[in-house]
Amino acid sequence: MLEKWFGLKQNGTNARTEVLAGCTTFATMAYILIVHPNYMRASGMDATGVLIASALVSAVITILMGVMSNCPIALAPGISSGAVMAYSIVQPGIATWQVAIGMSMISAIIFLLLSIFNVRGKVVEVIPKNIKIGISAGLGLFIIRTAIVNAGLMDAEFRSFGDLGDPAVRLAAISILLCLVLYFLRIRVNGRVYKIRSALLISIILSTVLGIFMGVVAIPESIVTSGGFSSLKNVAFQLDFFGALRPEYLAFVLAFFVSDFFGTLSTALALGSQMGALDENGNFPAIGRIFLADAIGSVVGAAMSVTVVTSYAESASGIECGGRTGLANFATAALFILAIFFAPVFLMIPTAATTPVLLIIGLSMMQGLKNVDFVPEEWIPVGIMLIATLFYGISKGIGLGMIAYCVVHFACHLFDDEREKGQLPSWFMVVFTALTSIQFFV
Repeated sequence: MLEKWFGLKQNGTNARTEVLAGCTTFATMAYILIVHPNYMRASGMDATGVLIASALVSAVITILMGVMSNCPIALAPGISSGAVMAYSIVQPGIATWQVAIGMSMISAIIFLLLSIFNVRGKVVEVIPKNIKIGISAGLGLFIIRTAIVNAGLMDAEFRSFGDLGDPAVRLAAISILLCLVLYFLRIRVNGRVYKIRSALLISIILSTVLGIFMGVVAIPESIVTSGGFSSLKNVAFQLDFFGALRPEYLAFVLAFFVSDFFGTLSTALALGSQMGALDENGNFPAIGRIFLADAIGSVVGAAMSVTVVTSYAESASGIECGGRTGLANFATAALFILAIFFAPVFLMIPTAATTPVLLIIGLSMMQGLKNVDFVPEEWIPVGIMLIATLFYGISKGIGLGMIAYCVVHFACHLFDDEREKGQLPSWFMVVFTALTSIQFFV
């Protein structure tokens, strides 16, 4: 039955590998059940209700993604959209959290319509191959920076090392060494070489246990969530859709839209590359189904008041463990459901334990750079994109990279004596670049 549904043999995997991959993906993204409720608490929402809603929505949409696309891509509420809502909309007094969720719903509906009519997929096809490679590599670079900063190994400005006198920082450093040893360990038996397929998951578990002895991880008094479901009604279906239709909120709707569009685009391309599923033009055949499942998730997420739901780059950890099909999503979803009942157990995983996994994920995503055409007019826009993504984030990095691409190719066409029409960016690329540039003025 599993073979018929997911094509395990065809994809070079088996049920055991898929389950381990799904568990590893959950372990690397379980932090969302800590971070997102904290953001929403800053908006005046019930944090316990948000945690339960986040886990429910993540489980349902992750299963939907597995069924629709047969890809091991997990989804959850986006961190960036939660931060925008809390610190750019609600706390400054621009709107209530109910209205802010309404803005998220408007963005999600636009996503759904574009996905149904496959506009999002067409957009991906017209983006040049080297820019798509740069998007994937840029996301990997951003993940590396975020992991290092969040673990305290570098300061937020990326100017100096962190304080190794802090036990949490020391645990992060030890976790990196432990993860590298397990990840690259090879054992030869009777002429055959074996590696630890679940090295990333084992690294997370061992680092968490070590954190208990180092005083970084606190053992919860109870492993069972109590009084949580009564909080769900305080957040679910509380959005103010019509209140979000005011013209002055358009910029924030656009912010939600741009963030989720490029987040899903970069994640899908990066994960597709990691799975070896991209075609010769750098396109991902399953991306239309991925976009549709992602869009449905955003609508459901907004209805449950957990902002935009997006595909998570941490799914790369499961792919790294051998996950290749949607079966892995069922394991990830099962753990999201368990997190509702045993939240204290899952929430004790420290940032330090997931840091080395994210480093390996980010470095793996950057491997696609070997396929870039390193002629100046192709490489320079990609290089600008990487640097901009590192310092300014994913959406702005992609925007600056596209602007650079158009400028360079127009210059080559205008001033090169052997210019060809093919040097010019397509009209769709120009329009799309103009649209992405709006974010620099709102």
